[in-house]
Amino acid sequence: RILKGKEDLRGSIDRLNEKLLQHLKKSDALKDISKDNLFLFNRGRDSIYFYLNSLGLNEGDEVIVQAFTCVAVVAPILWNKLKPVYIDIDPKTFNMDLSLLEEKITEKTRAIVVQHTFGNIADMKRIRDIVNEVNEQREDGEKIRIIEDSAHIFPSDFKGKYSVLGQYSDMLLFSFSQDKSISSTQGAASIILDTDALDTAKEKYSKLHKPTKKESLYNARYIKLWSLIKKYYFTKVIPYTNITVGRILIILFRELRLIRKQAKVDTIEFTGVEKLSQVQAVLLYNQLEKVSRINKEREKITRLYDTNLKENFRFKTKNDLLLRYPILIENKAEIKQKLLEKEIIVGNWYSSPVHPLAEEELEKACYRSDSCPVAEKVGKKILNLPTNLEVTDENAREIIEIVNNFAKPFNI
Repeated sequence: RILKGKEDLRGSIDRLNEKLLQHLKKSDALKDISKDNLFLFNRGRDSIYFYLNSLGLNEGDEVIVQAFTCVAVVAPILWNKLKPVYIDIDPKTFNMDLSLLEEKITEKTRAIVVQHTFGNIADMKRIRDIVNEVNEQREDGEKIRIIEDSAHIFPSDFKGKYSVLGQYSDMLLFSFSQDKSISSTQGAASIILDTDALDTAKEKYSKLHKPTKKESLYNARYIKLWSLIKKYYFTKVIPYTNITVGRILIILFRELRLIRKQAKVDTIEFTGVEKLSQVQAVLLYNQLEKVSRINKEREKITRLYDTNLKENFRFKTKNDLLLRYPILIENKAEIKQKLLEKEIIVGNWYSSPVHPLAEEELEKACYRSDSCPVAEKVGKKILNLPTNLEVTDENAREIIEIVNNFAKPFNI
């Protein structure tokens, strides 16, 4: 309907704002927020850039961020001429190793980006306690802010383990890109809880533009084109080869610039910051209507993995709502190929400390090789099992059978 011009886009931003606020205010931590706290962006990286830019930081100030992350998290730090300081991960959670946090904080530290990797909730209270102890000794302009990166999770409610979201942070971020919990192809929402930055943020936000019409329609077109790719992804052009109709379509659509990679090396180059478009607002509103069903399916598949994978493959988390289910194995390529033969695609978040940068490109993100050894080892051995709506119970059981019978566990 959008591509045919039959969708009424007027008022779509306001309707989305209202719907999002209604959803977020289910949380005790967020029950007092208003539209003044909610900022909608074209991309998640835009929201991180925007908040950091609203703090009035100085060039060279430091932002702590975990290795084993996406370049889209690091790029907005660099755009602000700030220095990313990488912290290694806990191999049990794939979140930052909090035993290393205090030693990473310096007099120039101004923010910490806390990532809930795969939807596994980090220990936000412990992080807040550490930050508060430091902030008590600092002047207002030198205090550390906590940016809570919830790009990998968007809960149906904010009860239990999810009640922590927004409780201890200064800014809470949700991503709506094409591989996230719910999607408008691109898109993000940030909730700025930092009252000291709010007035500056509102003023700056009022001056931002929305994407062009061409860019806005990209988001709707992407959904249609990717649906076509998935339909024919495994349809072989030549028998007994890896050449398929779907793969040819990907190459063709990228050459025609109809679709693009989500995160790549040139993400580091500043490309501007934009508000969410009306098209994205319509797409996201429709997804919000389905969030409960989407999350229930993810929880079901996650529980199947948890219950049926051998003990040494299970992800040790109490969270059932995982964007992807990570396993660490020695024979990664072999298992990936066996699953492809069953027409099952697995992911590789994060094969690099700053994904998807290759080792020789990491210095562009100010990452020094060997500085976060756990993240680097994990990246070489990790596979992500899918939990999305397209994974049937039968698919999940095929995956479990292949992993249990053929995978060799990697113990770090």
